[in-house]
Amino acid sequence: MLRVICERRIQNLGKLTAKKERNYWIISIVLFVLFLIIASLFYIPVLTHIIDFPAPTELAEGIENPPRDPFLYSVREIIQDPIIGFFDIIDVTIFTALALLLIPALAYHSDRKWRDDIDDHIPSLLREISDAQKTGLPLPRAILEASKHQYGALTPELKKMASKISWGIPFSATLRSLTETADTPLMKRTSLLILEAERSGGAIEDVFESAHKHVSEVLGLKRERLGAMKPYTWIIYASFIVFALVMIILLYSFFQTLAIQMVDAVQSQEDPTTALPFNVAGIQLVFFHLMVIEAIFAGLIAGKMGDGNAKIGLRHSCILLVICYLFFKITILL
Repeated sequence: MLRVICERRIQNLGKLTAKKERNYWIISIVLFVLFLIIASLFYIPVLTHIIDFPAPTELAEGIENPPRDPFLYSVREIIQDPIIGFFDIIDVTIFTALALLLIPALAYHSDRKWRDDIDDHIPSLLREISDAQKTGLPLPRAILEASKHQYGALTPELKKMASKISWGIPFSATLRSLTETADTPLMKRTSLLILEAERSGGAIEDVFESAHKHVSEVLGLKRERLGAMKPYTWIIYASFIVFALVMIILLYSFFQTLAIQMVDAVQSQEDPTTALPFNVAGIQLVFFHLMVIEAIFAGLIAGKMGDGNAKIGLRHSCILLVICYLFFKITILL
């Protein structure tokens, strides 16, 4: 009966990672909906402020100043309203994007650290098993002895495996359960090697010694590759900052100056209704949304190039979104 219960637990262990990932996304979606509700509450006063036209004033006999185009207001004028304060469309966009991306980013980052910690301790585990084999211990007993040492994130999984072996569960089943929970590619290859070594018999300690050297070389090459690709992550950060500076310089040195000149031209015309309004706030929001899109995809590319996985790049996307937010907030308030 105890063996049946343990085997059922082994079958359920492989589903834990998928459940955790699904829970992270559920929490992220709930936060996203919450921020959408908050966004609607803050966006209504922004719209009310925009469509609240000033009363017409007489310029001359029979000529009235036409209502200003509602989108002629800049975001600088909008946030000066004490009712709105800092809670404008820029805050809503950034906070909504962060609510959607932050929890998955933290989840993937912690999962990556957990997997890297497991892979980094595999050579030590193989060396301990090899040393125990040299003393004449059988392979299951050697793993039981090795589980008494500390191997970082691999330690609790080894202790579970040692407990299952002591309960009488077959060694192959316990090793498969280990690969289902500590499911890194390197761990799966190592587990396959251990199973084949147990089936073949002979001088197993020599096999583990060779495996220890091989895994150490693989990890060394992996670190060397990631170290060589790390500068490209900083290049992506630098390119995003340059892109943001170009957008802000264009907005405030070109489009805003052009808008002022067009307003002066409208006021100097005899028939101001024939002038075309210049949508400064619309251009500002377009530039801001371009920077948000650039931040998200640049972060994913940085994760793919620097860490070999685009999902890890979600943390870079969150950092770039914060940089984008600070750029716009500082330039608007100055």
